[in-house]
Amino acid sequence: MILHQKQLGYNHVCLTDHNVMYGTMEFYQLCKKHNVHAIIGLEVDSIYNEEPFHFILLAKNDMGLQNLYKLSSIIKENVSFDEVIKYAKDCVVLTSSDGKDTFSAYIEHQDLEKLSAFVELCKNSFSDFYVSISMNDSGKKRVDNKILKQLDCKCVALSRILYEKSEDVKSLQALRAIAKQTSIENQGLDVQFQRYLRSPQEMEALYDECDLLATEQIARMCNVQMAFQKSKLPVFENKLHIDSSDYLVKLCKKGLEKRLNGNLDAVYMNRLEYELSVIINMGFTDYFLIVWDFIRYARSKDIFVGPGRGSAAGSLVAYCLGITHIDPIQNNLLFERFLNPSRISMPDIDTDFPDDRRDEVIRYVRKLYGQDHVSHIVTFNTLQARQAIRDVGRVMNIPARIVDELSKMLKNTPKITLMQAYNDNALFRKRIQSDQKLIELFQMCVSIEGLPRHTSLHAAGIVLSDQPIVNVCPLVSVDGDIQATQFTAEYLEDLGLIKMDFLGIRNLTTIHEIVTNLKEQKHISLDMMKINLKDAKTYQLLSLGNTLGVFQLESSGITTLLQKIQPNKIEDISVVLALYRPGAMQHIDTYIERKKDPSKVVYPHPLLEPILKETYGIMIYQEQVMQTAQVIGGFSLAQADTLRKAMSKKKLDVMQNLKEQFILGARKNRIKDSVSNEIFSIMEQFAGYGFNKSHSYAYSLVAYQMAYLKANYPLYFYQSLLNSVIGSGIKTSQYIYECKRRNIVVNGCDINHSKAFYTIEQNSIRMPLQVLKGVGKTIYPTIIEHVPYTDLFDFLAKASMYKINESTIRILIDGGALDCFGYNRATLNENLRKLMDYVNIVRIEDPNDLRFDFSIVSRPGIQRIKENPIQKAQKEQYVYGFYVSEHPVQSLRMHKYPNCIPLLNAVNRDGYMNILVRVASFRTHKTKKGDWMCFMSVEDEAGKMDAVIMPRLYEQQKENIQKDRICLIQGKKDRPTSIVVNRIEWIEV
Repeated sequence: MILHQKQLGYNHVCLTDHNVMYGTMEFYQLCKKHNVHAIIGLEVDSIYNEEPFHFILLAKNDMGLQNLYKLSSIIKENVSFDEVIKYAKDCVVLTSSDGKDTFSAYIEHQDLEKLSAFVELCKNSFSDFYVSISMNDSGKKRVDNKILKQLDCKCVALSRILYEKSEDVKSLQALRAIAKQTSIENQGLDVQFQRYLRSPQEMEALYDECDLLATEQIARMCNVQMAFQKSKLPVFENKLHIDSSDYLVKLCKKGLEKRLNGNLDAVYMNRLEYELSVIINMGFTDYFLIVWDFIRYARSKDIFVGPGRGSAAGSLVAYCLGITHIDPIQNNLLFERFLNPSRISMPDIDTDFPDDRRDEVIRYVRKLYGQDHVSHIVTFNTLQARQAIRDVGRVMNIPARIVDELSKMLKNTPKITLMQAYNDNALFRKRIQSDQKLIELFQMCVSIEGLPRHTSLHAAGIVLSDQPIVNVCPLVSVDGDIQATQFTAEYLEDLGLIKMDFLGIRNLTTIHEIVTNLKEQKHISLDMMKINLKDAKTYQLLSLGNTLGVFQLESSGITTLLQKIQPNKIEDISVVLALYRPGAMQHIDTYIERKKDPSKVVYPHPLLEPILKETYGIMIYQEQVMQTAQVIGGFSLAQADTLRKAMSKKKLDVMQNLKEQFILGARKNRIKDSVSNEIFSIMEQFAGYGFNKSHSYAYSLVAYQMAYLKANYPLYFYQSLLNSVIGSGIKTSQYIYECKRRNIVVNGCDINHSKAFYTIEQNSIRMPLQVLKGVGKTIYPTIIEHVPYTDLFDFLAKASMYKINESTIRILIDGGALDCFGYNRATLNENLRKLMDYVNIVRIEDPNDLRFDFSIVSRPGIQRIKENPIQKAQKEQYVYGFYVSEHPVQSLRMHKYPNCIPLLNAVNRDGYMNILVRVASFRTHKTKKGDWMCFMSVEDEAGKMDAVIMPRLYEQQKENIQKDRICLIQGKKDRPTSIVVNRIEWIEV
């Protein structure tokens, strides 16, 4: 849009978002980039005498801009006229051009008296006030607007622009229809035509010269520089009331003494002194103190804090302050990877908290520094390719099956754009070209792809400021009363707003819950930062790949890698996290081979042995690239970090200069140019995908902590793990299946024993009532509150009393919660209606005392019904979302088909295999040749997979394929979640 305006010959560009200022920073920076004068404004809806009046406010200077920030921050729907007056200082004020307010109604009704009175009010209220003459492209509006010339006021031509070109109105129609969830043909959509960017010639034809000249006058009045005082971090007020730098030094020295048990070491002392000098000289003292303080607060409230993440683990200062828990010297981690003294950039300390207690820490920070000085950060969820197709397809009335077909063609590439898909995916392109309607759909989707869909909160980011944030950035309420910046994260640092990440990590919640339960129930006290890092049980579990539920180590690929590497120290876990990534994966086999046979280790140069010894001569970490530059090229670590960053960002000009320096430095070490060139090439290769060692070591500790708990306290581990996935049938079934494999009993729901969450009963785990679909938060607390239930009739009576209906009781029956009364589920279901009638007969309707008199009539006889195990399992699966008692497939596999493997194991294998499964669903598909094939979704007790049946076999088997049937499949698997079927045998049960 800005380039288009410049091409049309405009020197000034104005942005006036409606009630918000989300686009201000991007707009201002683009204008500066293209040397265009930016005018920043705000269109506001206000109320005067209970009537709507809309205004456009344009900032004349930085004070005016700050006033607009403040006004935008208080807008919910409308603001009062008095508030517009208050914040219009240092602003040019124009009447709105939207045609929807009372002022527009006065014009339409040609009410000169009311127009004059309101204009007089505005002239007296605002120092620079103009009446907008707009929409003269409409013949009627042009005639109506002539009344404005009779007013005693300044007028200005104002073209209302909603889109760039006239044909873009179709995109606006689509967006309005998506927002209203209606058809694009709906005549009630709020769409204004001809609201495109007009050329100067078109404007001259529509508006009087004096009104056009007024736009130049206003433009000269508006001169925003954004030169107001930037935000800074608050000064941390310490309890000793001394300078922040002195306080930081005291804390670090005390912390180091504690870390080293009083045995101070010169290496540590020198490193600490160096780091402190860098931090203090760069002005980051308060940053470290603020982070130290809120972590200290969290620990004081028994909130488990992660051991660190990112490059901060390379800082000894952070280690001494207790911000991180990885010794950077012992583990050869580099401070310069975290904070480079030769490249001014803010430190970035991200902190992990349990996801259920993160908000407590943020509340503390907000209370300490002030509500106006702390804010979340807004993000925009944009229309991605698949969502655009679904949304636009719906409003264009494209059949759902066609929209699904197009969406599925894109599903394997999550972040692909529509144009990329069109250019790279021949099948997608051919389908679009097959129908004019789909071509229109595609063009519409491309025009709106990437636009913001709705606002949300940054997952972790919080900003702190020494002044009210609204002075430098407008604010908005998101998700209720949560305050967030209107500018996204990439613009905040320029304003002096420093982002701190408070991350909510579910795994930390799990760790804390396990530790708490062990202390309360078993009187075992664990300090997870001091557990034995050489625990044999833990490494055995890791080497076997039993890592389901273990942080960072759950995926099938990592499980396989663990089995190959056979970790026996914490460093091995770090290597696994670093190797299992694109690029680095190519070195996995070499690493494993060298680990098994150290005689095969080769170093690019003998000087690199101390650096690469822990990774068997392979550069895996970014820090190793930096140390190589230091040892071979004579770089300082600060220079080495600059080189690493240039390599990872492919900055060829910077790399070339540094390469020359590297080779010169190598010569001083008597290293031949051919060798140093080869080493530089190796560094360049590894810098592209090398992993941050500090982050890898920090997260390997969290992974080890979870593995330690799983290996040593499995019952408590699974209890907490299952509690964390309530509502996810797939995850729950996987965890329950593993429990069974490890001989840990997980009992189904029981009306007398189940609680709100998973509990431990002796040496087993009991499921909570809330895992049953339909037994929600309004029901299960009532059931739990009135235990025990002495028999079936006692339960049914209380259920009737507390309005637990028949459908809920049937869910409890199918989930086995009433098994404790001695009747099978088929019997209970068959007799329930009769039993409920009996309960209603014996109920005494006393307003003051609802009770039952079972002596009124004798209890009905209960007809016993034989249970069908398949039906029982299917009903169980329906109410739980997974199988609790033995899956029919599991039973058959154990007793009749031992050569079949469970799907959970099949996921980790490729090649030919036999699987025994139930058909969950199926769909057919016509091939390019016109033949029919079939995709079956199949399952067993712990997993799901797609079974692909090619046309020839499908023709033979199509009459047999039915939902819920059990079959033995022989086939070949070469993808993670699908198997190509060679043979099917149907099993009758």
